Amino acid sequence: MSEKTIEITLAPYKGVRIKKKEVTVSEAEILAELERARSYASKTVDKTDGTAEMGDQVVIDFVGYINDEAFEGGDGTDYPLALGSNTFIPGFEEQLVGAKVGDTVDVKVPFPENYHAKEYAGKDAVFKVTVKSLRATVTPELTDEVVAKISPCKSVEEFKGYVRDQIHQYKADQILQEKENQILSRIVDASEILVPEEMIAERQEALKNNLIAQLRNSGNTLEAYLDYNNLTEEMFDAYAKNDAHNMLKGQAVLSEIARTEGFSFTPQELEDELFRMARGYQMTVGELRDMIGEEGVKMVGSDILNKQALDFVVAQSIEE
Repeated sequence: MSEKTIEITLAPYKGVRIKKKEVTVSEAEILAELERARSYASKTVDKTDGTAEMGDQVVIDFVGYINDEAFEGGDGTDYPLALGSNTFIPGFEEQLVGAKVGDTVDVKVPFPENYHAKEYAGKDAVFKVTVKSLRATVTPELTDEVVAKISPCKSVEEFKGYVRDQIHQYKADQILQEKENQILSRIVDASEILVPEEMIAERQEALKNNLIAQLRNSGNTLEAYLDYNNLTEEMFDAYAKNDAHNMLKGQAVLSEIARTEGFSFTPQELEDELFRMARGYQMTVGELRDMIGEEGVKMVGSDILNKQALDFVVAQSIEE
């Protein structure tokens, strides 16, 4: 770990002026959320005699042909497909609309020019598709009974108020985060901060390793992540270095404000924060302490002070 420290001359941090933002919730937003809530009570039912429509779920067998020859990877058995999900090649799902259980449909589609399997890109294909089962999603009207099943509310009117409050709180949290970021950014930009290159490199490496670990846990790789985001590793490293530099400057400003204002925390406050973190990791506080070590516990303490400093400058800001 680097022994170097950040040199900082703190700019004035009280009375930062920012534009005031009001939280508004429209009727359209509430109605959209109510419509989404209805889907939580949806049920799927068999359509033994009906025909397939967009939004239905079909189970199919299929074999794909190019120039009358079956091609590798172009077949499937008992494949569940939601029509309208755009799971298959563009134009495939639409051609199953109107089919009944037991029907065999010739689905004719061209592979996209940019298809990931280059040997098939741009070629015309025919899929012989047999519909084995068909199910439709039925969404009930939003009644008091439905509301009671999907929410803590007992009536539609109560639920509308609940939804309004939830949207309002979400937007208020977003505005507060934007406000915090804006205020801290202005203080950072106005301060003189010199961060040693060694510290930036260490944080940059930590950010990269954390991302690699997250990707590995989800079954992905850094190479796939870079490819998906159209990034070279050099571009990624440059972004990570910039992020690391900005993070260190922001933390240095908050730390200096906390020191200047004489902020502190009690052992119980530290223990409460460790407990909150441990619960998130689904472990005991003792297990968390063993995992992060004493250095990690110190960093948790620093985070508490930084949060106090951030809350302080936000409270001291002036909205216009």
